[in-house]
Amino acid sequence: MAVLSVISGIFHEATSIIGAIFVVAGIIAVIAGLIERASFSRKERTFEASQMPEKRAKRIAVITGASSGIGQKYARIVSEKSEKFGIDEVWLIARRKEKLEETAAGLAIPSKVIPLDVTSQSVPERLRNELASEENVCVTFLANCAGFGKYGSSAEVGHEEECRMIALNDSAAITITDVLVPYMRPGARIAQICSVAAFQPIPFFNAYAASKALLYSYSRALRIELLKKGISVTAVSPYWVKDTEFISTAAGEQRKLLLSSKSESVARVSLHDVLHRHALSTPGIVCTAERFFAGILPDELLAYIMPLFL
Repeated sequence: MAVLSVISGIFHEATSIIGAIFVVAGIIAVIAGLIERASFSRKERTFEASQMPEKRAKRIAVITGASSGIGQKYARIVSEKSEKFGIDEVWLIARRKEKLEETAAGLAIPSKVIPLDVTSQSVPERLRNELASEENVCVTFLANCAGFGKYGSSAEVGHEEECRMIALNDSAAITITDVLVPYMRPGARIAQICSVAAFQPIPFFNAYAASKALLYSYSRALRIELLKKGISVTAVSPYWVKDTEFISTAAGEQRKLLLSSKSESVARVSLHDVLHRHALSTPGIVCTAERFFAGILPDELLAYIMPLFL
């Protein structure tokens, strides 16, 4: 009994210490977030106050992957809330021109359709030429929504598809961000569509999860780099979104996944977080829970658990 009492005491003390660490870490994260958002707002107000109304640049939003899914919903919602996001025009980028034109037809503000494969080597020059063709323009919102995944082992997916995933999910997003940041001013916002897959290794979805982990880490670090410029970066990490082409592309079929989200709710919740300059948005119950547990469970355990959710 004495031994059990000692073990019980040790367990009680250990859980108390761990609990205290989590509470302190949570408080620090909240305080840091509030300080960051206050800094963004201060820089934006200072910049706006220094501008002459007659010289105000045309403010544009650039959205990749705007032909369908979350990108298409983003375009519609930000056009409806153009004053809140500080947008005069939306530039829509994707490969399928017809789909982009359908998206553009439903927007509440002017738009420009740019049919473009964002993995092309010509992207930087094309975007700079488009911006140079405008007399006075600045980018106030960027959303990198283009991306895809493939389910299966590395042998099944193959080297070519894995490299294509990295090119679209990472290289293209980073390239477009690098090209457009110089055209941004204090108050601008960047949304990088990462994934809940970014939080841990996932067997049979490994290249996709790794590509999103890279984009997530890049986004969190870029946020700190751009803090002094007053430009906020939000990493958006949703769970499966059932009414897009992603699931059928990833798995070869339209699976029915428990608690999967809809693109409309993901877009609205995440854009609320982007508007309020949050560092991370997990727009749904599953991705929010996974965000928490991925922070406390070891990768060795998560790697075995995660295939159950595919």
